[in-house]
Amino acid sequence: MKSIHFYPLLLAGILILCHSAIGQQSKYGKYQASEWELTEVPFDPDADAVVLDEENISFISNYVLLSEINRRFKVLKESGKSIGDVVIRYYAKDQIESIQKLRAQIVQLENGQEKVTKLGKDDYFEVDAGNGWREIRFTFPNVQTGSILEYSYTKRDKSIVFIDGWVFQNHIPTLRSTYHLEIPGELEYRMLGQGFNVITSNYRKEKGSYQWNLTNLPSIKEEPYMNNPGDYLEKVQFQLAKHEAQSQSMGIVQSNSTSYFRDWQDLGNWFMNEKSFATYLKPDRNTQRSLVQEPASERSPLDLIQKIYQHVTDNFTFNEKPGVFPSQTLKTTLDLRTGKRSDINLALLAYLRANGIEAFPLLISSKGNGRSHLVHAPFADQFNQLILAINTGEKLIYADATQKDHPLGYLSLPSLVHEAFILRDPGSGLIDIQVPHLSGFNQFVNVKWDEAGYFKKESSFRFSDYDALAMGGLKTDAEKAEFRKKIVTVEDDQVLSIKSELTSKLNKLTHESTLSTKLFAPETAPFHVLPFSITRWKENPFTSDTRNFPVDFNYTVTDRFSFKMDIPEGYELDDFPENINLTIPDGTMLFSYVVTALEAIVQVNMVLQIKQEYVDAEQYPHLKYFMDVVTSKLKEPVILRKTDLQATASNHP
Repeated sequence: MKSIHFYPLLLAGILILCHSAIGQQSKYGKYQASEWELTEVPFDPDADAVVLDEENISFISNYVLLSEINRRFKVLKESGKSIGDVVIRYYAKDQIESIQKLRAQIVQLENGQEKVTKLGKDDYFEVDAGNGWREIRFTFPNVQTGSILEYSYTKRDKSIVFIDGWVFQNHIPTLRSTYHLEIPGELEYRMLGQGFNVITSNYRKEKGSYQWNLTNLPSIKEEPYMNNPGDYLEKVQFQLAKHEAQSQSMGIVQSNSTSYFRDWQDLGNWFMNEKSFATYLKPDRNTQRSLVQEPASERSPLDLIQKIYQHVTDNFTFNEKPGVFPSQTLKTTLDLRTGKRSDINLALLAYLRANGIEAFPLLISSKGNGRSHLVHAPFADQFNQLILAINTGEKLIYADATQKDHPLGYLSLPSLVHEAFILRDPGSGLIDIQVPHLSGFNQFVNVKWDEAGYFKKESSFRFSDYDALAMGGLKTDAEKAEFRKKIVTVEDDQVLSIKSELTSKLNKLTHESTLSTKLFAPETAPFHVLPFSITRWKENPFTSDTRNFPVDFNYTVTDRFSFKMDIPEGYELDDFPENINLTIPDGTMLFSYVVTALEAIVQVNMVLQIKQEYVDAEQYPHLKYFMDVVTSKLKEPVILRKTDLQATASNHP
């Protein structure tokens, strides 16, 4: 939360913590024989590079956090040479953070001797990364397989209310990662840890002293349906909880203690009392009048909410900038009609409240924010997005006015989380949130013989809620053409007709289509008919034998498919798929496939359910087998063959 900084520790006294003598386990520029001999990571033999050692030794001096950071890594394969491109990012606005004492070198082993190449000032390039951030970039020269690369620097951070801490994992495996933090006795922090190793480590050495020394950490590799790998990183952060100061006057020592974010209400008040935030919650009289929509007296609360939501989504533009604090006042947002997500959603809140609708800001940690679950303690730094909770008079609905293609009541997939921090006075705190939806895909197929000499296949498709959103719009010719590609699997000359319609209302979005196509049976060979041409998965996305992280399907679904085929005179049923009912042990996935074969009709009914969007990694072997069965079963055809009578008729028109 670097973009919002403040200095609550403005005291008459000066706090100084001298850096205690904490010895580095790997001294800069000194390399062990074992490091040169390493050619493969035992727990990740396919790795093309490895972090040999990294450490962050942090301490506070004069209300400034000083972090001495050292990183050492090695190239194991040709494909790992890209680790030679380094970016160091820091928040430079108002000189909150700065980088000092940067040094870097690359070492090769030639004829048993270390050849060292040091980087100089001309090798470092600094660029503006936007929004107050800057980056120092450099590239190690002549990177080869077997090279050891190392750099170190000191980071100064004047914003010590929130301490970024340390992330122990990298995109390549890490053999050792150390974080040491010394906190003076006058300050007390709450720790925010994530990951099994971080939480279970014996990290507290003594009061105010923390140290983690984690080893053999796997890389964070993207896995199928692992949408946000950063949410599972082993890491630790800190937030200021208390400051105790002593002052002396006329020989009398006085102690003063100040607590920060004691509970959820305290944290909520801190957000709501921030200057620009308050302009949205308590607009001045003139601004308040400009927000009134003057609805008709018979308008229902839900109709009014819908009208206001539509007004904001139609007229305000999201500048793609994140953050929970507004970047400008309400008046500026209304004048410019553009802003951050927090600006636009708080403007929506101001409109709603001015028209008598109860609404509250909700702070969430969206997927990809680096936190798989909220910590049930008032940590401000775990939130990264602001949306709204709106009271319709019957229930709460959730809204994000920056998503122009999402009807009221739908949140974007990254915002589909289960907990949020609601801001209200009184009553700030964590609440469970659930966006009601019945997402899924219904497919009904009817195949009959047509007197024109072909089988006519009538298909109807209904995509609901989040599946309807995924299928896209139908307003423009380009959108219609894109949708057609998704549901038409035959040549254009086989299409008899197609019709599509998208309808929406609160928490009910449907994408309905009908498609009529021709199917031609071969003259002599058996006729293979695939019951369902459109499926959620063509192939099993889970091919690896193992998995480290949960599977995230984004949302729950229920798919219902029904197939009916009349068997005309001259044909008979030759083969058809077997019935199956299948679940995985934790009950989160269900699949049913039932075939009914009669003399002149064959029917297939299928149900696929994902009852929870998350499937634990422990269930992965069962899930992999489940998906093998599903994708294989949906490729199995119904097979007809011509009888002798039909074959004779075909040969004698």
